[in-house]
Amino acid sequence: MEIPNELKIDEKKAVNYTIKWIKDYFKPLKTKKAIVGLSGGSDSAFTAYLCSLALGKNNVLGLIMPSDSNPKEDENDAYAVAKAIGIKTERISISPIMKAIEKKNPELKKAKNRIARANIKARLRMLLLYKEANELNAIVAGTDDRSEHALGYYTKYGDGGVDINVPEHLYKTQLRQILLWLGKNEKMNVFSKIAEKIPSPQLWKGQTAENELGLLYEEIDKVLYSINEKKLLKPEKIEKVTGIKKEKVIKVMELIKKNSHKNMLPPSPPIKIF
Repeated sequence: MEIPNELKIDEKKAVNYTIKWIKDYFKPLKTKKAIVGLSGGSDSAFTAYLCSLALGKNNVLGLIMPSDSNPKEDENDAYAVAKAIGIKTERISISPIMKAIEKKNPELKKAKNRIARANIKARLRMLLLYKEANELNAIVAGTDDRSEHALGYYTKYGDGGVDINVPEHLYKTQLRQILLWLGKNEKMNVFSKIAEKIPSPQLWKGQTAENELGLLYEEIDKVLYSINEKKLLKPEKIEKVTGIKKEKVIKVMELIKKNSHKNMLPPSPPIKIF
């Protein structure tokens, strides 16, 4: 994954800004504890580390929730991140829960229901995060970045069901830039490894985000940057500025429109006295 020049940021400023935001959010609360679903990926590594810097490593728990579709490498990377950061972890496999659900609903194993099955996994993780959060009086710190949020590339009431979303102000390529920067510290070199991994929710075997989306993140982020920061709305203009084919630009725009409901509160009729 390359980092487009126009998206490059001052890593130190971005990290300090995020830490301050987390601290400010927690100031009025009666808790200083946060729980993060630690997947072995870049977004959760960033979230867990910055929460530990803002709140203290003893106030952050990394919850590792593998399933049958998670490579062992990801779980090992999650533990490596926790060790480098110095936070405690807890492991709860969602496989037994999924098996129980599938036993009652065998149709979930059919290929046509792959998305439904994947979304159940994401929602099970949300349930477990909140179970732990309730027990610890903690805040659930979400891990969806700006690119995923814009495209709606997350599960509604799954990984989208959180109290705060720590990396939502940063595009995926910018998160990679920060992790590579953090990884220059010998004690934190696990971040460099994670930054180079192929992004994947790992909700089914062989799943990768870019294959599913049909776009590379550097392409996605260039288009999003053109829309959000340069205020360009015409595909032809974005193609001219970015060099990304019009068809791909339109695809990004269609994903934004299609999944915009995920980024809004559920609609309801206006209040009326009858």
